Amino acid sequence: MQTIEVKEIQGLYGPFTLTERIVQKIWLRQDFETAALKTTCGKSIQVNYPGRWNLLGGPDFKEARLRIDDQTVEGDVEVHFSPSDWYAHRHEINPEFNRVILHVVLHDDREGALPVKTLAGDQPVLLILMPLLDRDLEAYVTDEALLEMEQVNDLEWVASFLEKTLEQRISEIRVQTERRWRQKCAFAKKRLASTSWEEACHQSCLEVLGYSRNRAPLSRIALEYPLSAMATTDMDAERLFAERSGDWKLSGLRPANHPLKRLEQYLKIVSHCPAWPSRLCHALQQAPVLSPTLTTRTARRLMAFPMRAGDLRVDIFDAEIGATRFHTMMVDAFLPLATAAGMMDGRLYWSHWWAGDCPDAVRQFLKYVELTGTSQPLSNGLVQGALSLFMNRGD
Repeated sequence: MQTIEVKEIQGLYGPFTLTERIVQKIWLRQDFETAALKTTCGKSIQVNYPGRWNLLGGPDFKEARLRIDDQTVEGDVEVHFSPSDWYAHRHEINPEFNRVILHVVLHDDREGALPVKTLAGDQPVLLILMPLLDRDLEAYVTDEALLEMEQVNDLEWVASFLEKTLEQRISEIRVQTERRWRQKCAFAKKRLASTSWEEACHQSCLEVLGYSRNRAPLSRIALEYPLSAMATTDMDAERLFAERSGDWKLSGLRPANHPLKRLEQYLKIVSHCPAWPSRLCHALQQAPVLSPTLTTRTARRLMAFPMRAGDLRVDIFDAEIGATRFHTMMVDAFLPLATAAGMMDGRLYWSHWWAGDCPDAVRQFLKYVELTGTSQPLSNGLVQGALSLFMNRGD
């Protein structure tokens, strides 16, 4: 049985755990940009078959079929976090690794390092995945957690979680919810340290519109074109899209999530209300303080959340953003930013707010462990706590 390597990675909202098994799955599913692959030595590579996933000892993938330059080869593939792991794991003295023809790593740490060689003296070619990934690593880890959540009936960990009392389950989720809130506020504070409230809102809005796959290119557009530039009459969505033609990840996108459509939406928002971050600031500063004793249902009723959220979406964003994505924007960006800026204490608002883009697997998990139901509606705090619970359950 293989030993599963684990690393702590600094993500967008704080550190998260990445296992080597997830990197192996990225290779198995070819979940990266596969067109025009190049090894570090400049050879072209085409993957005809990624190999048979080996969960026992030896190379991670057996009998892979590759075309390297003009030669079709068959052999094994080894997957690591970095090239130096080859020697850290003593593969250079293990004859089981003599058939390795490709070394796949997440990132390169080869400066001053020895070239990778097998016991037989062969040197596998090296492919680095990080520049080829469609999404940030945290998105891959989240997807893996969601896949596990879909199997809640079969997970031993979930069964042991259910053995705890309801009060203990609620307490554990609250701890994870608070952890996620602190991470998001820390990220918001870091962003505000380098820019204004207006530009922080501008950047965050475009990033959230990009989802995980196109977050990076939309972020670069926001940095290149500040809010004042976006408000000019000659700004054109098609031109902005064309300027980043090589950056977009478009395969498998729903038409509504196409980055060109999102750019068009954002330009309409800016045209409708060029000073929309100032309007948002004023609205959030008027938010009454919530009592920590309120339940989600009571808080939403007393604070008129539906009307307040609807007013923000229509008055400030001209209803260009759908309700679900708007709620995601509030919890991922605006409430943490407003709190970090000292405009309000948004923690309870963030916890009671609607979940936004909530995967079905999370809904299923929360219902299965009896944390949502008639007395407790689904909320962002519960969703964030559940995600954090799965992503950090090895802590």
